[in-house]
Amino acid sequence: MLNVNYKPTILIVDDNKENLKLLSCILDKVSANLISAISGSDALKKTSGAELALAIVDVRMPEMTGYEMAVKLNESRIENKVPIIFLTANYFDQKELLKGYSSGAVDYITKPFSKNILLSKVAVFLDLFNQKQIIRRNAELLKESLNDLAKANERLKEREQKQNRERLFNKALLDSIPGIYYLYTYPELKLIDWNKQHESILGYDAIKIQGSSTLDWHLYENEEMVRKSIDYITTYNKTSVEASFLTKDGRSIPYLLTAVKIESEGKQYIMGVGINVSERKQAEQALLHSESILTKAQQIAHVGSWEYDYESNKMKCSDETFRIFGYDPGGIEPSLDLFYNMVHPEDFPFLQRDIDKVKELHVPLNIDLCIILPNGEERFIHEQAEMTFNAGGEPMKWVGTVHDITERKKIEDELQTSLKQLHQLSKYIEQARENERLNIARELHDDLGQSLTAVKIDLEIIKKHASDTIVKGKLEDVKVLVGDTIRAVQRITSQLRPEIIDDLGLEAAIEWYTTEFSQRYGIEVSMDVESGISISNDDALPLFRIMQESLTNIARHAQATHIEIMLRQQGDFIQFEVSDNGVGITEDKINSKKSFGIMSMKERTTSLGGSFKITRRDKFGSKIEISFPIKKE
Repeated sequence: MLNVNYKPTILIVDDNKENLKLLSCILDKVSANLISAISGSDALKKTSGAELALAIVDVRMPEMTGYEMAVKLNESRIENKVPIIFLTANYFDQKELLKGYSSGAVDYITKPFSKNILLSKVAVFLDLFNQKQIIRRNAELLKESLNDLAKANERLKEREQKQNRERLFNKALLDSIPGIYYLYTYPELKLIDWNKQHESILGYDAIKIQGSSTLDWHLYENEEMVRKSIDYITTYNKTSVEASFLTKDGRSIPYLLTAVKIESEGKQYIMGVGINVSERKQAEQALLHSESILTKAQQIAHVGSWEYDYESNKMKCSDETFRIFGYDPGGIEPSLDLFYNMVHPEDFPFLQRDIDKVKELHVPLNIDLCIILPNGEERFIHEQAEMTFNAGGEPMKWVGTVHDITERKKIEDELQTSLKQLHQLSKYIEQARENERLNIARELHDDLGQSLTAVKIDLEIIKKHASDTIVKGKLEDVKVLVGDTIRAVQRITSQLRPEIIDDLGLEAAIEWYTTEFSQRYGIEVSMDVESGISISNDDALPLFRIMQESLTNIARHAQATHIEIMLRQQGDFIQFEVSDNGVGITEDKINSKKSFGIMSMKERTTSLGGSFKITRRDKFGSKIEISFPIKKE
């Protein structure tokens, strides 16, 4: 930065000391620094690197004339040449004058000179020097201003780019949510912002959606309910309503809509999201249809938001959060300690464990909890929250939501009860079926089997007394047919109720059945059955039936040539596996509602209190794995 307040420098050169002293005295009154030199070389040495406003030089000097010194003085000052006034006592002609001007002279003064003339000329050159300095300073200031302006423009550009990135990120975030997002002006209720889901679900393009009213998308019968929700948000700044959207192609889609009233730059808006509840609606309708004891079922999602700041130890909660915890909005000062005290004692250790995990791993909190309201009522909530941390890894803030899932928990408990009842009913039906099989097997064995045996004996007696060869041949054919029928009755009887289980145990029954199976279908069966496993007949029979079903399925569908059966005890559990080298089962078959064999095996495993798994093996074939606990006597 140039300093305009510093004194300019004047060089005076004369080989006559008296003249030099005279010049110094005359210029002493001038506001400038003086450099005096007795010769040209002395002047060049003293002014090397110095900025000069003016040089007053005697023309006639020994060793180096004033002209020669002037040339050397300015030869390195290409853009900042020093103006020179030559002093001369002699008359000079035109040639001499041109020589002086070509060496840098701007003026001549002849000796003896007038003091006033000298001072006036010096003043002119000093003023020119000062003006030059001001111009240089202004140029530097202008350059600095331009640099500052460029930096400011760069910062503005970076800020705009950052805002654009944030805007694009927010847009991408809103487009990625599974539900719809909307922003309406308030109280005009004109749509000004939305996500892609809003367009794709309703089937309208952006031109149609822009500026539309919230009532344009709802069924006529829902308008009154929507208007009431708008009135509610006017009073409470938030609302939640379940209503159906009408799409462009005439479909009706039920949505759970939640919205809040916000203010930005002096204007008010309604911002909200919608969640498609079609699946929940279908589940409710299925539940109403399948369970006649239920006449009505409705779920209303209560969602609240909250924020906690560690530095200020302050918590902010939405109105719905207060209601979920049994308080009037704003009726109590919210805090983490209050929340912790309301968590059921049995759930608090799990909450503390998950909070420690959040702080350690910086992962979101996601947990179901039971809380106790001020009136003693127990409610169930789902907490979702994220914690932000400072550079040192210390927690700064919690931001989260709380969802009242009490009704969902009640429905889940009811479904579990119904499921247990269905399992008990299935077990009862299976037991009744086994008893019926036992009765049929006994009747086949005792009645039909004995009758066929008697017929076979009678045929033998008749054959002995017959004399006709043809009749004897026919009797022999009938005798063989009766024998085959007796063996078929024995085989059916064994399949209906393998008494070998009761007589010799499960291991022998499996060996007997697999031997017959291998002979019948030509499929090799290898067994790894641990001896001495203690399985009650009540458990052995379902396990035997599972084995029967699995082998039957393999024979029908697997195209296998080899089957492996494993049965062993591991601790207090029985492990049973059946694997084959066939074509392998597909996921569609595993999950198909028509795979009754798989469903039957799953149900029998459930009756054993165990787990059932069927998978496609890595290379070929399928594998069934069953594990169930040993019943204690």
